[in-house]
Amino acid sequence: MSGFHKIADSHLTINGTKVKNNLPLVSSGIPSLDYVVGGGIPAGGIFAVEEDVLGSYSRVLTKYFLAEGVVCKHDLLVVSADENPKGIVKELPQPCVVPKEDCVSVPKDEMKIAWRYESLAKVESSFDNEINFGHHFDLSRYIDSDTIKNTNITYCYLKPDEKYQAHGFKNGLYKQLLVQIKKVLSKEQYSRSSKEKNILRISIQSLGSPTWMAMDCNEEPLDNNYGQDLIKFMYCLKMMLQDTNAVVFVTIPAHLFDDDHIMNRLLYSIDNAVRIESFAGSDKETNPVYNEYHGLFHLIKLSALYSLVPFVPSSLDLAFKLKRKKFVIEKLHLPPELQESSEREQDDITATPRTCGGFKKKDIDF
Repeated sequence: MSGFHKIADSHLTINGTKVKNNLPLVSSGIPSLDYVVGGGIPAGGIFAVEEDVLGSYSRVLTKYFLAEGVVCKHDLLVVSADENPKGIVKELPQPCVVPKEDCVSVPKDEMKIAWRYESLAKVESSFDNEINFGHHFDLSRYIDSDTIKNTNITYCYLKPDEKYQAHGFKNGLYKQLLVQIKKVLSKEQYSRSSKEKNILRISIQSLGSPTWMAMDCNEEPLDNNYGQDLIKFMYCLKMMLQDTNAVVFVTIPAHLFDDDHIMNRLLYSIDNAVRIESFAGSDKETNPVYNEYHGLFHLIKLSALYSLVPFVPSSLDLAFKLKRKKFVIEKLHLPPELQESSEREQDDITATPRTCGGFKKKDIDF
């Protein structure tokens, strides 16, 4: 008989979590996002989202993260310096069942492909079927107010305060937020050694926005060294999260930073980082290659907690689309109709006679 025995992990008793490498993981509220980052967001970790230019899709991801916490009966700490966080919670989407049309697969007998491709492995565009974790939500419907009242939610609407000035930060909002997070984390239920455990989901909206970098208690502009405050805050936050069952989901408007090195230095304290590139208002919005998607999804950093190497998905060329009941991250593929049209154009070019100057006869002005 072997002398090694599997010890039952106490993390399994926490609702809405699963264990990987002896570390509890929570869902982001988007199954395809959970898959591409390795199965979920690890407890004690920081998940950062570089916002799109308009900030609309990053806000949707925040709503999914908080809505998943409400469904799993996790505790929430909602932080914002730009708007009242109660307004964010009022718009949390309602859980729903995935529409059947999104799960329809083509029978094998009806697929007609060339014989030389029959032995190749099937390529799946969507990652939703790769993981059975988390829920789906309907953005057109909100969670009822009674459910919100029964959830342990702490709101933190940050405003300039004189008593938090000159505490190691040029902008007192960072110190004010650290004090608030430390106060909430001091509860025994968020310690991994506690018997009565629960997950604390911390959402920080638009960290590093102009509100964080440009105002003091007198609403006067600060100097341009805002990057030092941001980097110091992220390092302190990472230290506070050690050996806790808290998960931080933070959105950062990195496109507003004057110094491109700020985000690179922040990654030292961040476990997972992604970037959303929206097509809205760009040339890619009218590009036929991307007509099925709303933007590109970039993986900036993947965590390797309790392991030598991080999980890497089968493809790093990712795009996303937002439906009413689904936010989907898929592999980026060239549409078949675009490929066929390009082939037809090539055939037309070779079939049209040209003059010795290389122009078509119809293009010559006599």
